[in-house]
Amino acid sequence: MRKSRRLVASLAASALVAVGGVAGGVAAGLVANASVLTTCDSSTAVPHVCQIDTQAIKGPTAITLVVTLKSGDGKGDQYVTVRWQGDCTQGGNETAISVPPNTFRPIGTAAAVSVNVALPYANPDYCYISATAELFALVSSTGPIYTTNTTGSFQLALDYTPAASPTPSSSSSSPPSVPLIRGYAGKCLDDKGNSSANRTAVILWTCNSADSAQGWKFTNGELQHNGKCANDQGNGGSGTRVILWSCHGSPNEKWSHTSSDGEFVLSSTAHGLLCLSDPGYSKANRTQLIVSACHNTSNQHWT
Repeated sequence: MRKSRRLVASLAASALVAVGGVAGGVAAGLVANASVLTTCDSSTAVPHVCQIDTQAIKGPTAITLVVTLKSGDGKGDQYVTVRWQGDCTQGGNETAISVPPNTFRPIGTAAAVSVNVALPYANPDYCYISATAELFALVSSTGPIYTTNTTGSFQLALDYTPAASPTPSSSSSSPPSVPLIRGYAGKCLDDKGNSSANRTAVILWTCNSADSAQGWKFTNGELQHNGKCANDQGNGGSGTRVILWSCHGSPNEKWSHTSSDGEFVLSSTAHGLLCLSDPGYSKANRTQLIVSACHNTSNQHWT
């Protein structure tokens, strides 16, 4: 499984940076019909850098990074670089988001710099992306040469355009509801990327009865989704991650559940009694579930 990533700018730490050329790319405003997922402001510790940690975006049709210069150094000739990394999933497949060569883009307070991120799929199920923007001043047109020794403040915004909602039919004014399995802190059992592939992570996500990735059913002692079963990977014991796997009735995919305590207890007792658990009482979307020793605690209660 992927670990949450933090994008680190790969520019040299020295005060001066030389490159072979300059490319523009200034555009005012945000993407039409876009939603602002998150923003960051240039920090006081490193005033020329702004960084957004990995964000999970469900069903984007476009992702755009927008840099707005709030104040400059008063001398003009300021430039910004925008970099990112991540990947997208679709139907159980996963592809990295391509990153073009680093480009110095002129920026001023009159217009924002808007950079479109090329997605590997037209309609991905999920995308995960982190981004960094860095502010520079042009100190020599020969080269040219840029320096991070500049002043000013700016904001980096991560925008996305969500997939259009389907037009409701005349017979229904709301999307169909799926049965939810609710856990700790308002999170629900979720099939990552709504996949049917073996080894897909079983994760937490904010409960949404219109999200088919959360449409689980508990039948014949199995937690089933998309024709696959929630499985203690390799019957590995406490701390093992839970994945989707072809249903075959083995003890590491059979569970018992009672409404009195809400625990899903694994039938396999090779490692003692193990329960479906939210690790560390996490409230974060995309957290992968594990099995751990049953303690009747709130991170093991599911309704």
